[in-house]
Amino acid sequence: MFLFKAFGLLALASSTLAQQQSYCTVDNVCYAVNVPEASASSGSGDLFFQISGPANMSWIGLGQGTQMMGANIFMIYANSAGTNVTLSPRSGIGEKPPATDSAASVSLLDGSGISNGTMSANVKCSNCNSWSAGSMSFTDASSKWIWAYKSGDPISSDSATAAVTFHSKFGTTEFDLTQAAGGNSANPFTAASAATTTSSSAKGSGSGGPPEYFTAVLIAHATLLPIAFVLMMPMGAMAIRLLSFKGLIWVHAGWMIFAYAISIAGMGMGIWIALEVNKLDTYHAIIGLFVITCLTLQPVTGLVHHLLYKKTGGKNVATYPHVWWGRAIVTLGIINGGFGLQLARKYAPLANGSRKGEIAYGVIAGPMWILWMSVVVFSSFKSQEKQQGEAIMVRTNSGEKIMNAGSEKE
Repeated sequence: MFLFKAFGLLALASSTLAQQQSYCTVDNVCYAVNVPEASASSGSGDLFFQISGPANMSWIGLGQGTQMMGANIFMIYANSAGTNVTLSPRSGIGEKPPATDSAASVSLLDGSGISNGTMSANVKCSNCNSWSAGSMSFTDASSKWIWAYKSGDPISSDSATAAVTFHSKFGTTEFDLTQAAGGNSANPFTAASAATTTSSSAKGSGSGGPPEYFTAVLIAHATLLPIAFVLMMPMGAMAIRLLSFKGLIWVHAGWMIFAYAISIAGMGMGIWIALEVNKLDTYHAIIGLFVITCLTLQPVTGLVHHLLYKKTGGKNVATYPHVWWGRAIVTLGIINGGFGLQLARKYAPLANGSRKGEIAYGVIAGPMWILWMSVVVFSSFKSQEKQQGEAIMVRTNSGEKIMNAGSEKE
């Protein structure tokens, strides 16, 4: 008789067990959710979730939604003492680090902290059924979630607004909340309730973040192209107008071709970077490809201009296309460098939203472009004066005509 009563009590208890849906990545970063019975019935109320992973992670995040834009995001990272975690609710605002969400009603529960090489957060969210950019049904059999984490040095901050860097890996998962519903525990993830908790695995997918050398390639890209467009190309254009010595035209050609070779190398790096972060469709990438492609005409028009100049001694059909097309395209390339730094501020691991790179670039690129254009204006006036002074009156059988001495530097 006692045995039958025991089985009856066990069956009754099983109806109130805290159910969980969980998902783990290959790096032992795990996520789990539980919908209390009351919340599952009413469609609103508390939602519990757990985030855990190796303590050597910089941060770990879980978000409600199908993509970063508009997602309800929760990040954890080590506190300043290194003994507990800081919970940081944030809002996904698109292609930039998520913004702190002061409207989130969340709290860390017992069992959260850093111990035995693992950091974990047991979280209660009281308004996760809806947020400013979306909502989630607590009875959704395929609720959509996103996840991400960053390997590296711990953030070590007690602030929920601490700066975070680009993720190492990211992905999506689906939790069947009908299988995660049940129980009325105030903390379904504690060791005490774990003995009476059932868990099922959720399906998910993930993508690796940029490889270890991503930052090095990004820095090389952001260094080589400004060297080519901000320094070498304007300097080469100014030299042909300010200097005068035998073979100058070939020095100019070699200098500019070398600058173009650097820009091609930088473009290759840029394409690789864009493919790694799926941003080949951004205006910076599109303009960059356009600029480098257009520059292929410069060696051709330059050579044609030189050959025709040797025959005619003056301006020809290739002169203005070579000169003005080059100025326009290089100027566009300089402007695009600023666009690239704006893009890096959103995505780059080292940028952290800082405008310092853009400011430094502007301080160098702006004056350099002004100097270049000043040389263009100055040399144009000087060339006109020289041509007027060298006008030669040639007498012919039919009368007089004026022949101006042309310049290959036009």
